[in-house]
Amino acid sequence: MGFTESIDHLRAGMDYHLARHNLLTANLAHVDTPGYMPLDLAHRAAFEGALDQAMSTTDPAHIEAEGSSPDDWEVITDPTATPGADGNGVRLDREAVKIAANNLRYDALATLIQGQLQGLAWAANDGKSV
Repeated sequence: MGFTESIDHLRAGMDYHLARHNLLTANLAHVDTPGYMPLDLAHRAAFEGALDQAMSTTDPAHIEAEGSSPDDWEVITDPTATPGADGNGVRLDREAVKIAANNLRYDALATLIQGQLQGLAWAANDGKSV
């Protein structure tokens, strides 16, 4: 994988987490809507995508950028949500935890991209600090 390809892969992960953040925060806007079930963003199950991901992961501890393009994502109804008496499945505490975890992943990817870009700037300046 080339230097810019790794940045593109990380950027795609940031795009995924941004889109997921928008869905999760929209769920909060519907906390009082009767019959509303929370949505989430998932990857389309495709053998080729799973194979590519397995082949590109060098170590299970590495952070992966999720999804390569919006075509690989799918908006789903959260299968773990249980509706309350009014049929609404949004729980403030669950959505807040999902938003916080998603935000941590987004921030980690941003930090990785920043490091990649700093390395590129260092190389462009012939090894001199920028």
